[in-house]
Formats: sequence, structure tokens, C-alpha cells
Amino acid sequence: MAPIKLARAPLTGEGAPKVRWFTPPPTEGWTEPVIMEWELRGEAWSDAHVHDEYAYVLEGLLFVTCDGETVEATAGDMVKVPAGSIGRYCAPDYARLLGIYAPNPTGAPTTHMAYERLDG
Repeated sequence: MAPIKLARAPLTGEGAPKVRWFTPPPTEGWTEPVIMEWELRGEAWSDAHVHDEYAYVLEGLLFVTCDGETVEATAGDMVKVPAGSIGRYCAPDYARLLGIYAPNPTGAPTTHMAYERLDG
């Protein structure tokens, strides 16, 4: 089978982090990873998933809080937020990430979504 090149979509988003979906999550669930690129500029985003979520920092500085613990991540670091946890992703200045969702065969939705502009 030949490789498949996925088109580069623009970064979009109003009232939420800017995101570029490479493989958007289908509403009925998925058995392969979902991959996106997103960026935060003086912003924070919180959400909870039924699947594990991985954030690989491409540029900048990112703080990830989950279950009362906060880690600091810079370019080359990867942070995992386990399924069922609320993850808060915060970039006081700037962070660009590669986001990866683990499979979600049930299609259960993301919950607890919250967007925040940081005073800076």
C-alpha cells in the first residue's frame, strides 16, 4: 500500500486555541490516533477526555496541570494526560504543540471544555 499524504489545513479557532486537524476525530469514535497541531498565545485550555491525550511541545513553554500536579514542558518534551482526567494546558507567552488522542472506539465526547485568555 502506498503512503498517504495528509493535506495541511490552516490553523483556525475563535474563542479557543488555534488548531490544525490532520486527522479530525469522527463523532462515532475512532480506532487510530487522532493528530492535530495547535498553539496557545497567552491562553489556557482545559478539557477532559475518555481517551489518553499526548501533547508534544514543538516550540515555546507549556504548563500542563492534571489531578493537582503541574509540569513544565519545552520544545522536545511530551506530556500525557490520562483518560478521565481534566487537563489544563497553559502558555503564558506561546506554545505550539503536536496533539495526539489515543483511540476512542466508543465515541464518548470531550467534556469540561474551558478557554481562558491570560492577562499579560
